[in-house]
Amino acid sequence: MSRLSGLEEQRFDVLVIGGGMAGAGVARDLALRGASVALFDKGDFGWGTTSRSSKLIHGGLRYLELFDFGLVRESLRERETLGRLAPHLIRPLPFLIPIYHGSSRGLIKVRIGLTLYDWLTPGKATDHYRVIRPEAALALEPEIRAEDLRGAGLYFDDLLLSPERLCLENVLSARRHGAKAFNYVQVEEVLTGPKGIEGLRVRDLLTDQVRAMRGRVVVNAAGPWVDRIRELAGIRDRGPRLIRATKGIHGLLPRLTEHAVYLPTKDERMIFVIPWREFSLVGTTDTDFDGNPDRLWATKDEVTYLLGEVRRVLPDQRVAAANVVYTYAGVRPLTYEEGKSPSKVSRQHRVWAEGSGGRFLTITGTKLTCFRSLAEEAANLAMARLGRQAPARTARLTLDGADEHVGRSIEVRAWMDVSGELAATGLPRETLEMLVATYGRNYVRILDLARKLPDGSARLCPRNREIVAQLHYAVAEELTVSLQDFLLRRTGIGTSPCQGLDCAEPIAARMGDLLGWHARRREAELSAYEDEVNQSHRFREP
Repeated sequence: MSRLSGLEEQRFDVLVIGGGMAGAGVARDLALRGASVALFDKGDFGWGTTSRSSKLIHGGLRYLELFDFGLVRESLRERETLGRLAPHLIRPLPFLIPIYHGSSRGLIKVRIGLTLYDWLTPGKATDHYRVIRPEAALALEPEIRAEDLRGAGLYFDDLLLSPERLCLENVLSARRHGAKAFNYVQVEEVLTGPKGIEGLRVRDLLTDQVRAMRGRVVVNAAGPWVDRIRELAGIRDRGPRLIRATKGIHGLLPRLTEHAVYLPTKDERMIFVIPWREFSLVGTTDTDFDGNPDRLWATKDEVTYLLGEVRRVLPDQRVAAANVVYTYAGVRPLTYEEGKSPSKVSRQHRVWAEGSGGRFLTITGTKLTCFRSLAEEAANLAMARLGRQAPARTARLTLDGADEHVGRSIEVRAWMDVSGELAATGLPRETLEMLVATYGRNYVRILDLARKLPDGSARLCPRNREIVAQLHYAVAEELTVSLQDFLLRRTGIGTSPCQGLDCAEPIAARMGDLLGWHARRREAELSAYEDEVNQSHRFREP
């Protein structure tokens, strides 16, 4: 039976195209307001731009140079909000900005910028941001180049442990409040009638069945594909092009620093070196892109550029292409602007109302940090088109499976302390801490399942901490369809140093048993996963 069976008879308030951070946030916001919602993504939730980010929840210090104070203020407010809603996924992260003789960003300019950043942050719990002397900077990070060092800026933003999990938590929350959410369902046609938009014709890519879905409002949150969806709908109210797509790549190196380091480049851009898990995450580039966002990868030239810029400040022999563990690449759906370099195009989101009655809403310029406020803005417009009013609730309900109200702060130390479970479960502390960081307070459901399954506490991979119970939970509760879903977006196995290659085959066998795969399907899943991993190494090709 098709997953879409029975839905043709319904008329939804809103149909959302795109299950990345923006679409997932919109679906959750509307569901919490009582609207009927259906969400469709042609891939898995968060598989596109969301999973290719720099893994930061940040204000955007460099946007102060562009005088985009509104975006910085909104981003800092959302940073503080998300830290309360999903503390299991978000961690404060100290940043250093090394300042050298001859840099266009001198001590005075950086000091002014950090002072503004400090002032714009509401309810900040960390120390005041400041400029420190060279010897203090070198004491914090001995690996940075000492020659010509004049000092360093020191400030805090937040690390997002898993953008994929944050996206999934929004999808699951939307479903708990009545939304329908489908991965691997592709929009093939936007249906219109005498009164304009009437719905979507969609194809379930798992069964090849086609269904017509009726809806009063359509939200186009397809990221790099939004103009293609507009073309499909015959929408040209604001011209044929709303986005300026730019490509960003990241590389994973062995851990170089304990602080994030914000590096000025020769071409007046900024690059991050971010401590993430056992890696240093290096990124990102920012170049115009007009290719196919379904198939892209980091090139040799792009990796060479990144590493060259990093070596100017971190002259470490490990900063070499041979030491890059893997790479990834994504496309930003920025709002179209002409006459600016890619790095100077605003990251401010926009919601465009088009079509008859303004019932076709397109989202551009998504910044991951501001997904919740963007979703609130889009949901406000959608509710207005429906002729209904209901307040947004997403700033007050947690994102770890509990949907509980929080005040200005949430005490997380108590439920992140796993001392009590050490003796009760027999699991190592690092495994329990991984479960808390992945599921928040919902980790107790994994422990319950681990106790019920004969081998529920067994490791899935010899080089990673994930356990068998997580696979069963992902299949039963987290809309997991493919091997890639589980390895890359439900757990951290596929983004670990081994990239899951040590354990993909036995995990595929277990998934096949749970989902009823035949041998050919299992081999196809393994082949598709290996192809995905190979893409992350294509920069090594001539």
